[in-house]
Amino acid sequence: MNPIADRGQWNELCRFSVDDLLTNYSNGSLSPVEVLNAHLARIEQYEHTINAFVTVTSDLAKKQAKHSEKVWHRGENPRALEGVPYAIKDLVPTAGIRTTKGSALFRDWIPPENSPLAQLLFKSGGAMVGKTTTSEIGWKADAGNPINGASRTPYDPTRTSGGSSGGAAAGVAAGFVAVAQGGDGAGSVRIPASFCNLVGMKPGPGVIPYYPPTPLGQLVANGPLAHTVRDAAHLLDVMSAQDPRDSLSVVRQPGGYREACDETPDRIRAYYAPSWGGRKVEPSIEATVSEAISCLKSEGLEIADLEETPRDRFDLLDVIWTTGFASLVPRPNGDTDSELAKVVERAKLYSGVDLASAHLARQSYKAEVELLLQQVDVLITPTVAVGPFEPGSPGPQTVTETPANYLDWAWMTYSFNLSEHPSITIPSGFDDTDLPVGIQLISRHGSERSLLSCASEVERILRARD
Repeated sequence: MNPIADRGQWNELCRFSVDDLLTNYSNGSLSPVEVLNAHLARIEQYEHTINAFVTVTSDLAKKQAKHSEKVWHRGENPRALEGVPYAIKDLVPTAGIRTTKGSALFRDWIPPENSPLAQLLFKSGGAMVGKTTTSEIGWKADAGNPINGASRTPYDPTRTSGGSSGGAAAGVAAGFVAVAQGGDGAGSVRIPASFCNLVGMKPGPGVIPYYPPTPLGQLVANGPLAHTVRDAAHLLDVMSAQDPRDSLSVVRQPGGYREACDETPDRIRAYYAPSWGGRKVEPSIEATVSEAISCLKSEGLEIADLEETPRDRFDLLDVIWTTGFASLVPRPNGDTDSELAKVVERAKLYSGVDLASAHLARQSYKAEVELLLQQVDVLITPTVAVGPFEPGSPGPQTVTETPANYLDWAWMTYSFNLSEHPSITIPSGFDDTDLPVGIQLISRHGSERSLLSCASEVERILRARD
């Protein structure tokens, strides 16, 4: 295994979970300053290979870590991430900190104010290490852009870390930060989590306030990237809140997301869909996930194979995606990602009636998937149809020898953006090239807590196997 991803080769200060960091800060065994310095040292050593960051905010992080150290030393009430190193995706506006969105249009943009999400993260007490690499405006599932190039998985730096939250995933997987925030419009948290052997979650709309708004509407949600389900839930607790700027944001229900990880389900009833809409994943991916499914069955999970699924709706995604990005980049120029320019040009094929029809059909698809999920606790699928591919490209050229374009290889993730269902990916093993493979769990609308409970149990079983 590449030493960048091999946690056994890391400074032990970079291996602690969020809970372990907070416990050791509390009893004085660890210092937020020394932990941050260990993470910054890894960035110094490996960032030139991984390219996880557009901007490293080391001075800000050091200031925050020193403040946290005083909080712990004085016995004051610590905040949720007091002294924990974390990162924010470079699509999220951060007051006074350059936010490029991976685009020449925003190369030198310094936002005047924080987004609601950035504000929640800054109030958490963590040490904000930097802004992570994203594809331009977040348009593709690879974190390559014209500003600082492509991000790479620490498991093989000749391959992409996925996207668009690829820098966030690579940063966690390389030990640069303990946890990171990502955004997911068609799999942009779950795909890089799978490629980097992490947990990545896309909650449903309204759990995390989303502002400024996006032309992709409710397809997009922010979510956590972490080494464990519990760390992901901890970050989700920080990021979830009601905000008046997002009309979908909801009042938090009693009981935290992290607490849900301790609520072991009496039973888990699941469907397993190795394919979706008649589309099959690469054989080595299916073999790895099928082995995990067999392990889960042997431990008592009630898993039935799902032979028939709703049909794939890339046709809907294509209309909404291309027209949405055309509204963000109406006049591509020589500085625009050339593949993004093609997507914007493709939007000209669609009319306003086409867009309205796509949104209407999406509501029917959303209901169809929800009715399916009403029959089980979770639906289980492979997370991605392929393994990590060439950095900087929009996607693999083929899936199971069938030509693929910019996103129609990501149906296992974008399907649940179209349907708005909470989804989470968990490491499930390695394919025949020794690259990580994720297993995805999907649950009913509004069931993020039960999803995390099921995911924690699945994670426990799969880790015990190793």
